[in-house]
Amino acid sequence: MELLIVIVVIGILAAITIVAFNGVQNRGNDTAVQSDLRSLKTKLEEYKVLNNDVYPNGASVANATVGFKASARAYAVAPTENHNLLYCFSSADPSVYAMVGKSKSGNMYYVSESSGVKTLPVAWSGGGTCNTLSYTNNWRGYAAEDTTSGPWRVWTGVSN
Repeated sequence: MELLIVIVVIGILAAITIVAFNGVQNRGNDTAVQSDLRSLKTKLEEYKVLNNDVYPNGASVANATVGFKASARAYAVAPTENHNLLYCFSSADPSVYAMVGKSKSGNMYYVSESSGVKTLPVAWSGGGTCNTLSYTNNWRGYAAEDTTSGPWRVWTGVSN
């Protein structure tokens, strides 16, 4: 009987530890995504200074002209998300942009030319997210699980 009580107590302590560890992981992933967005904002500002006061269009970002590296393991991945880092731009006004990132925790953040990193106040919806931020129909989506080929690897500098 005493052994059974000890096993139950150990099980309860293990469950508490696992729940606490998941919270720490989620906060770490959120922090990594926010840090990536801050770094990217800096890179985009550098790009703007060097390129006639305009931010890159989607093709320039996809060709890695901004020299950015991301924390791929911090982002939400398929099957729940096909696009977890979006660059939203305006073809009508090249002086504006927004970046949206979704953490593994499910939290979403954005940064734009006029703001620091903020929590995204709307539901995640791919290109619709950019529409909500007034960057209508001009966006590039990247998936963190795409680590062997494709735009995520090239654009974010992640090699594996």
